[in-house]
Amino acid sequence: MKNHRTYPFLFLLFLGSIIHAQDPYVDSLRMVLRDLGLDTTRVNTLNAIASAVYSTEPDKAISYGTEAKELAELISFPAGEALAYKNIGLGHYFHSDYAEAARYWESSLEIYEELENEQLIANLQSNLGAIYHSIGENVEAIEYYLKALKFAEKGTDSTRLATLFINIGVVYSEIPATHDTARNYYFRAIAIGEALGDMAIVGLGTMNMGEVYMDKENFDSALFYFEKSLNHLTIPSYISSALNFVGAIYAEKGAYELAITYRQDALEIARKENAQREIVGILVGLASTYEEMKNHSKAIEYYRQGESIAEDIGLNEELSGIYEGLATSYAETGDFTNAYTYLELQNTIDNALLQIESDDKTKDLMNSYQMEKKQNEITLLEQQADIDQLLRRRQRAISIVIGLFGLFVLAAAVGFYNRMRYIRKTNEKINAQKQQITDSITYAQRIQSAILPSRELMNEQLPEHFILFRPKDIVSGDFYWIKEVQNHLVIVAADCTGHGVPGAFMSMLGITMFNDLINDRCFDAPGAILDRLREKVKDLLVQQGNNDEQKDGMDLAIAVYNKTNRELHFSGANNPLYIIRNKNVPEQKELEDYASIDNGEYRLFELKGDKQPIGTHWEENPFRTTSVCLKEEDSFYMFSDGYIDQFGGEHRKKFKSMNFKKLLLSVQKESLDIQRQTLEQTFDQWRGPYEQIDDIIVLGVKL
Repeated sequence: MKNHRTYPFLFLLFLGSIIHAQDPYVDSLRMVLRDLGLDTTRVNTLNAIASAVYSTEPDKAISYGTEAKELAELISFPAGEALAYKNIGLGHYFHSDYAEAARYWESSLEIYEELENEQLIANLQSNLGAIYHSIGENVEAIEYYLKALKFAEKGTDSTRLATLFINIGVVYSEIPATHDTARNYYFRAIAIGEALGDMAIVGLGTMNMGEVYMDKENFDSALFYFEKSLNHLTIPSYISSALNFVGAIYAEKGAYELAITYRQDALEIARKENAQREIVGILVGLASTYEEMKNHSKAIEYYRQGESIAEDIGLNEELSGIYEGLATSYAETGDFTNAYTYLELQNTIDNALLQIESDDKTKDLMNSYQMEKKQNEITLLEQQADIDQLLRRRQRAISIVIGLFGLFVLAAAVGFYNRMRYIRKTNEKINAQKQQITDSITYAQRIQSAILPSRELMNEQLPEHFILFRPKDIVSGDFYWIKEVQNHLVIVAADCTGHGVPGAFMSMLGITMFNDLINDRCFDAPGAILDRLREKVKDLLVQQGNNDEQKDGMDLAIAVYNKTNRELHFSGANNPLYIIRNKNVPEQKELEDYASIDNGEYRLFELKGDKQPIGTHWEENPFRTTSVCLKEEDSFYMFSDGYIDQFGGEHRKKFKSMNFKKLLLSVQKESLDIQRQTLEQTFDQWRGPYEQIDDIIVLGVKL
């Protein structure tokens, strides 16, 4: 059983802990907070406190971060809101609540992408990689780290580069077949840390390097790196782990008294930090050491302490080892009743772990294969500079070859002419086949148009509305849908996986399923509708949540509007809904929690969807329903991501949701038809010569 683990490096993790060690600093921030108004300075101060305490007081980090987020939203301070989301996520991470951490970090990443802050984008991508590693999704972790690495290598931030090397090394260290790759990344991180004089990077890198050698049973090398890490580590829980590792090596060498000394020191620190998982590992190590020394009463004492904590926090793998140790120790003392009892407990828990272990081995084989492919991507990224140099050499060679090539042009002319005749005939056949395919797709487009709501139906149900519907290809993976049930309008704007023919098939399935789902008994609870839709999609596509299956599905926004009392009930799968209201309307309080930006005359409110698609997802939760009351002259908008993700402009960047919000605010005085025309013209001007990258749907409604 492996009683140790490598540590992913969350960027700024050590900075937060170092600041917390200076209690007067945090106290001074709290004193400053008392005299601050509701402004950006207060947001920044709240975030500074949260950043200082997240590793040691995660509950307080969540509390201060939440206050900062709410105030930042209120005063339209995106940078402060993004940092608050990040700090809240860190608090949840240190509570081991990885799903919540990921949810807040994804929100933070979305805002930083809008702000085009490449440094913090890379920061969040690295942290999300750590989340995926924590839940065993190593391929997804490498994908996030690769994205962050591309940003890091564009800049001059060596610290970020080193932390990413550590994080990537941690993932590769999980699989024995990639241990050498892990060592390579740790070496590079340590070298950068030493050059920068960054003790945190050197300490964590050397401790993780020691673990790799320990797994290889190269105990002398492991001891060298663990002892080196103790000269650099500053976080108490990490120091405790390094001491425990040193104790484990001395136990392997038979130096039991030294092993106990190091592990007792480790236990003292872990208990001060209340690091429960670390405490269990150290107690088991102490017990096994006393067992080797034939001091079975001491072994039982420490095993029982570890048993109590492991049962409380659900460490089943550790419990198996503890039960085995207790069974052996009791047998050695002649207490065969207890020995039999713990042997039975071990058998029970091992049966439960057997299937998990089998699944893990299969997963390791798949991860090993897929991560090898990811490593090739990283290698290609790192070799780009060498490639550029080779290209310059090649250019000189081409200049020489061109001169020689001219000698052969005349001889090749006759052959070229014959070849062109053959190509011309082949092209004629290809063009004929292409026309047949195009005709078929055009026919499919007519079928898709027929099942979308007709213009007459849309005008009847929504007298003031517009639909901007622009497929990337002839047919679209986006669709819209509407139905009236008992004086409620159910409105949907959806974005299916893919575009073109595959996306069109998914959109037709989506429309068919909505026709089946929405009836007199199921129409006014959009969250429940999406829960049922997700199950239908998973059943239809035979999705079981396996890593290697296709993640087909859809993102969408669904709104249920009560025409009697103007209540709007919303639920979203990755997609939001925007409401725009004139600031002169007195009743604004119920929407304050959703305020995003304003232009002085109109204010935009964003109802955010859940960060999960319709289809299989690594962390599936029930979809939430948000209910608000709309006023006369309010407008609301539902859309796919095709508009905001379009590349264009002078620097070929994404349009981004912030620009989209500002555009919608700017057209509020115009009719719905003029709004649609303005959106189309703006999109075409932004796109310029570049290709449209995705299907587009924008649905606007005015009450």
